Amino acid sequence: MYALGLDTTSAALTLGLSNFDQINRYQTWDLGRDISIHLHPYLETFLGSCLWTDLEWLVVAQGPGSFTGTRIGVVTARTLAQQLHIPLYGVSTLTAQAYAYASCSSKVHGGERIAVECPGQRGSVYGSLFTWDQSNRVLSTDKPLQYVDQEVWQRLLSTERIHHHLFPGTPEPEHRCQAMIALAHQQWQAGRPSSWQGVLPYYGALAASLPSH
Repeated sequence: MYALGLDTTSAALTLGLSNFDQINRYQTWDLGRDISIHLHPYLETFLGSCLWTDLEWLVVAQGPGSFTGTRIGVVTARTLAQQLHIPLYGVSTLTAQAYAYASCSSKVHGGERIAVECPGQRGSVYGSLFTWDQSNRVLSTDKPLQYVDQEVWQRLLSTERIHHHLFPGTPEPEHRCQAMIALAHQQWQAGRPSSWQGVLPYYGALAASLPSH
């Protein structure tokens, strides 16, 4: 079984391939606005000796992030999953960030809360709150992904107990892609296959406040 991870939500292209045994490869290319030009050639080269038919499922970063990059990545993943007749999982970039940070860092202990944010347009922010379960290596969502005014987000942070606060660029792209694959693998093992039709890019609609979970 091979799983392929695809992240195009930034100026970089990050790919990951794992069979959850001896094969675990991750690579990042800084392509800027040329992701649409180089995505498919890089993807074929990255697969190497692995055939398309060897893939059991796919996972793609849904955003938030670059509008164009996110759309290209999700469309590509949806097309591959449809043609190969395999499940496609979607993971938000904020969830991948939190999981990558918690699973790779000795600084995060069980029960601690992680805030992750990504800047939006005109003073807005994408934000989520998570809690890390160290014993089971599971990330739970306390506040779901929302797109809100900076003032609303700061007010939330001031009223919640936050142990770790993450911004874009933390951790490294390869670690985020590895987290995406790990999160999707949890769903796969739980018997929750995901269809490509339900995986859409997340662009966000500005909300008035962050609702309680």
